[in-house]
Amino acid sequence: MYKRTDSALTVLDNRPTDSPKIVEDVDLQNDLTLINALPDQSIPVVLQNMSYPPPAMSQEVIVAELREESTFKRRLRMFASFIAFFLAGWNGGSTGALIPYIEQAHGITYATVSLLFVCTFIGYVVAAIGAGTLSRKVGFGHALCTSVVVELLGNVINSSQQVNFPLMCFGFFTVGSAFATQLGLCNAYFAALDKPLLWTGLLHGIYGLGAFASPLVATAMVTHGVPYHLFYTTNVGMNVPIFALIWVAFHDLHALPQHPAEAATGTPEHSNKAFWDTLKSKAVWTLAIFLMLYVGAEESLGGWIVSYILEVRNGSPEGASWVASGFYLGVAIGRIALPALNLWIGERRAVFLYILVAIALECIAWFLPILSSTAVCTALVGVAISTFYASAITTGAKLVPRSMHADAFALMSSVGQSGSAFWPLIVGIMSTKRGIWVVEPTVVALLGAQGICWWLVPKPDRRSE
Repeated sequence: MYKRTDSALTVLDNRPTDSPKIVEDVDLQNDLTLINALPDQSIPVVLQNMSYPPPAMSQEVIVAELREESTFKRRLRMFASFIAFFLAGWNGGSTGALIPYIEQAHGITYATVSLLFVCTFIGYVVAAIGAGTLSRKVGFGHALCTSVVVELLGNVINSSQQVNFPLMCFGFFTVGSAFATQLGLCNAYFAALDKPLLWTGLLHGIYGLGAFASPLVATAMVTHGVPYHLFYTTNVGMNVPIFALIWVAFHDLHALPQHPAEAATGTPEHSNKAFWDTLKSKAVWTLAIFLMLYVGAEESLGGWIVSYILEVRNGSPEGASWVASGFYLGVAIGRIALPALNLWIGERRAVFLYILVAIALECIAWFLPILSSTAVCTALVGVAISTFYASAITTGAKLVPRSMHADAFALMSSVGQSGSAFWPLIVGIMSTKRGIWVVEPTVVALLGAQGICWWLVPKPDRRSE
């Protein structure tokens, strides 16, 4: 039995009542309006033939979607997201450390090995187009679970062989599409939490911890004679329990909770209108391009710094892996520690300040030919740029209506992650012709472009409703 309230259905009890009233052919956006129009006394309401959620969902699921998320469930979902992002960082951070050994095993050049980034980029494009639609068709939680299964498939492919390079490219495409889907959906979920900047920063900080640890493990394995592809068995080992955890946490989350005003007046989530509105949003595209430049700088530095240290600074493989890990450790520390400072300074001003600091540090690492200075400056650059992703996501949450969040964050995250494929590819092509030294000036140029793009982002005085 249910009673009308100002914003939701309240479950009362199972006391016997008169015959229930039947409400048929009700759109989700009109549910609360219709319920609020009912008499104030207790009346059991049966919702039938609703256009959303899909017909396969039971009445109990429909009611559950209208209830507030419990504290335990919220914490479980946050924890599951943290673990999934650790694996994503673990996978992404290892690529730079393994590139020299992938080149050696397949007998290929910088430009050819960069095809791995291209295939990852194609996976991001697929996720940008399909993640929001998938979440509406099968439900938010089921879409997230599906992405973890696809990620597992890609890791199985990468761990099973080191002979067929095109097959490895397909594995990177698979993992890329899965991770970009997880990224968009988890960003949308975290943007709806209280203190989104803090929690989103922690989420991406845990990604940085995974990226910090994996180069050390990957380098230790390959320098002791272990074939590089066996490193990906560690991904498979983590993927299985992560799927179980994601399923337990998210399988019953069919849609993101909406603000009461949006639930009453917004567009139904099953409509394609949210997708087209997202494509027409200037704020979404500006933030997406900003993220593409940011992720491109991060992955160009993290992906090629090992080769740079080996060839330009004449470092050892172990030393080079420590430089790469130090960069990602800086990213992780900054994402966890700096959000409070950002709130004090102001998010918009903080990003401009950090960009100037990062450019100065990159110039020192570029022009001062000392290995130790390169290592320290690279780690500090990681700290300086660490909060850019969370700042973009929380800014987007203020600029974009919540009914568009699933599509908007999928698009922003996927276009943003495309930078991790496109710019490392450019660096690889230029390095083949000019030398690996081009890493540093490329990162400086990308940082400058981020400053211009951030200036073009609208000021989020308030979130659009």
